[in-house]
Amino acid sequence: MPLISCQGVAVEYGDRVVFSGLDLSIESGNRIGIVGANGSGKSSLLGLLAGLEPPSQGSVERQGRLIVAYLPQEAPVPVAETVLGEAMASRTDISTLRDEMIHLEQRLAHPGPEAERALERYGECQAAYEGLGGYDLESRARAVLHGLGLEEEEQQRAPTELSVGQIRRLELSKLLLQDADLVLLDEPTNHLDLAAIEWLENHLLQSARTLCLVAHDRRLLERVCDRVVELEAGRVEVYEGSYSSYLRQRDERRLRWRRSYEAQQAHISHQEEFIRRYRAGQRARQARGRQTILDRLERVPAPTELRRMHLTLHAAPSAHVVLRTEGLVCGREGRALFSVPDLTISRGDRIAVLGPNGSGKTTLLHTLVGDLPPVSGRVIPGSRAHLRLYRQDFSDLDSERSVLQSLLDDNPHTLPERARSVLGAMLFSGDRAEARVGDLSGGEKARVALARLGMDEANLLLLDEPTNHLDIPSQEVLEEAISHYPGAVLVVSHDRYFVDALGPRVLEVRDGRLEERRAAPPAPVSTRPSTQRPKPARKSTPAGTKRSPARTEQRIQALEAERLELTRRLASPTTYRQAGAGETLVERLRAVEAELEASYATWVELEGTTER
Repeated sequence: MPLISCQGVAVEYGDRVVFSGLDLSIESGNRIGIVGANGSGKSSLLGLLAGLEPPSQGSVERQGRLIVAYLPQEAPVPVAETVLGEAMASRTDISTLRDEMIHLEQRLAHPGPEAERALERYGECQAAYEGLGGYDLESRARAVLHGLGLEEEEQQRAPTELSVGQIRRLELSKLLLQDADLVLLDEPTNHLDLAAIEWLENHLLQSARTLCLVAHDRRLLERVCDRVVELEAGRVEVYEGSYSSYLRQRDERRLRWRRSYEAQQAHISHQEEFIRRYRAGQRARQARGRQTILDRLERVPAPTELRRMHLTLHAAPSAHVVLRTEGLVCGREGRALFSVPDLTISRGDRIAVLGPNGSGKTTLLHTLVGDLPPVSGRVIPGSRAHLRLYRQDFSDLDSERSVLQSLLDDNPHTLPERARSVLGAMLFSGDRAEARVGDLSGGEKARVALARLGMDEANLLLLDEPTNHLDIPSQEVLEEAISHYPGAVLVVSHDRYFVDALGPRVLEVRDGRLEERRAAPPAPVSTRPSTQRPKPARKSTPAGTKRSPARTEQRIQALEAERLELTRRLASPTTYRQAGAGETLVERLRAVEAELEASYATWVELEGTTER
């Protein structure tokens, strides 16, 4: 029996359908990635799987005594005095046994019948405690906290003294200590630096746990997941295979869908034209017959197109060398963090800055842009250099201003019409342009900040964690915009996929110095949707079909019915219980769609000949 089985599940809030038609079976050992744009329902799906909310429609069946560990995006109130204690307290089953054993030890101090019964119970508790790993819980908690970058000093601090990033690490360590049947992770890499992300990735790979993962980290999805659930425009699609396999299947599926829809629409238009012309007269009977066939035809729904932001980055002319440094040492309040080798940034450069949290990467950006004075050395802008900083905390956005006013304040000579046009491209249409910045989500604030970059003509962009808060489609758009940007870009990021896609020089903060190292090879997988149009099918007669409109119509109906059945079987989780069954059905579906397209073309050709 599956751990969880969802049949026809929908989630609705008021009159808004978040998604519907979810059929998903989670088996032991599955590693499922959940992807989709912001607001598509990814967190709602995790909450549903965790049992925190019921489905609006459909059913969710769970295996008896299923233990689920869930990492939400918001951390609960701590219950222990230290970080280490908080991590250990997350194992309530072990804590309960330990408390009972302490109570039993007190009873054993008084001889008598009660002590004998206490001794028997103590033996049962001790065996259970050992079986759950109670005796090595502290060492495991220390190891997990260390792997996530919380060292001995932080482990002895109060949880309330931790930064946002450290709190995220603590919550993740609590989850990884659980002995759960199913692990649910909602954006686990938020606020983690590169070392912690790679540690988490390796830990998940070595773990035998079943997991469902919501993430915008495409490298993590690629390495950890073997199945992908996509939420888009209220629809749910399940893909077998890795993240890169999902990308290929998604593009192929959308191309087939578009081709089938366009071919069927051509067929319908031709039929409707025939019916209109011959509704009355000698061929009225034929027209009525065709109307009957048309009424019974299973319609292919129109392909949905994901709304994506559109971003263009402009650069004013500048000297070839946009900025250079001499003897630069970066720090805050006179305290040095690291020295910078003499650096030259030229027009068109792509430079990534890596390093652990707290190493001073953001300090470097603020020093280069002039917000912080150097501890020593100097920053020398080139002729006509115009620098622009994207701040990861959005501190330059006034929360009391509207989205539109935020752009106009930043560009006082810009006409409101142009600002609205830019905002529309960034998915702030109509009343959303008048929304208060303070009421926006993190992803929406990121789009406002990017819209301000699109209004500017800086020739050096300093980007501090620009993919934080952005969904994967928006990350792809940002990558595309930077690839066409003629100016220089210096980016601080922990997003390995994003850094690899830019193909930059890489600087790393290490041991009090900023050192240049060779970048990793670019990611081999493109996440941008395919824009290649399919080649038109040859207008050949399908095998076994005589060249007559009536026989071709019969063949079209049979192929439409087979395609519908194949699509239904591919959407059923039971299909994939037999090895290779999904691949066989996909191959047959491709053959059916190719023959169906050829049959439509043949029918149109024969109808034209008949009417002439």
